[in-house]
Amino acid sequence: MAAVLAVAALAVWWRGHRMDAVPVARMSVPAPTAQPVAADEVGGAGDPAAELVRARRPGAVRRGVLPSRSFDLLRGRAVDVVAALQPRAEAGDNEAALYLFIKIEECRYQLYHGGGNDNRPPPSADDSLEAQLIARTPPECHGLTQEQYQNNVRWLEQAADAGVVMAQLSYAGNAEAVVGNSSQMLANPEKVIAYRRKAMQYLRQAAASGSLSALMSLSDAYHYGVLAPRDPIRAYAYYYAKDMASPSAYGRQYLDTYADQLEPAQLATAIQQGKGIYDACCKP
Repeated sequence: MAAVLAVAALAVWWRGHRMDAVPVARMSVPAPTAQPVAADEVGGAGDPAAELVRARRPGAVRRGVLPSRSFDLLRGRAVDVVAALQPRAEAGDNEAALYLFIKIEECRYQLYHGGGNDNRPPPSADDSLEAQLIARTPPECHGLTQEQYQNNVRWLEQAADAGVVMAQLSYAGNAEAVVGNSSQMLANPEKVIAYRRKAMQYLRQAAASGSLSALMSLSDAYHYGVLAPRDPIRAYAYYYAKDMASPSAYGRQYLDTYADQLEPAQLATAIQQGKGIYDACCKP
């Protein structure tokens, strides 16, 4: 049935952008029921640590537990930033490709979620495309074309395919930028399934390089059953590995919440898997 209504419109767009939500809020709600998945999707069989080893890109260097740099949004008019970065991205500068995506994505978000700006009236059906773009975006976004908005994901994928961890995390955390809104997800279930697979691939690659954010995102993926079939054991295991790499009182509270959903034998399996994941991704 249209890949189970495009996996319930990607679980109502990641349950209100759940990956960006405050973690305490996540812990205050009951665990969701498993989401139906297409029969041909990769399930949770096998050893997660071995999956990380297979996902590690050839020649990839394992990073430390802290990010090596930040990717701050470039300031200035979008058309000027694009003019400066696009030639570099086309020449193979993958960090420039990520910055390019970030800049255009900020404007795309304003286009669909920002409403009117500068007290201008909302666009009407009779307005030209350029007039509609101007009416719906702030001045620093004026001048971007429909083609630049539509093709922006290519820059994110270029950076993610090259192993830029921030790009891999951004891809997995922004389904709307890749697939579209809920209506577009329902209209294109094959694209949703492809997105889920690719997002999980990127998260495993990022986790294999030592990204703690990727470990937490994989835990979320298996807990909520949106990017992957729900698997409480793996949800616990990935967060257990993260807490081994960076222990905290909050992490223990999080794990205790997840442990409440497991039988003793399942918890033992999850701990064993978590230790294996830690050895594969993060052990000095």
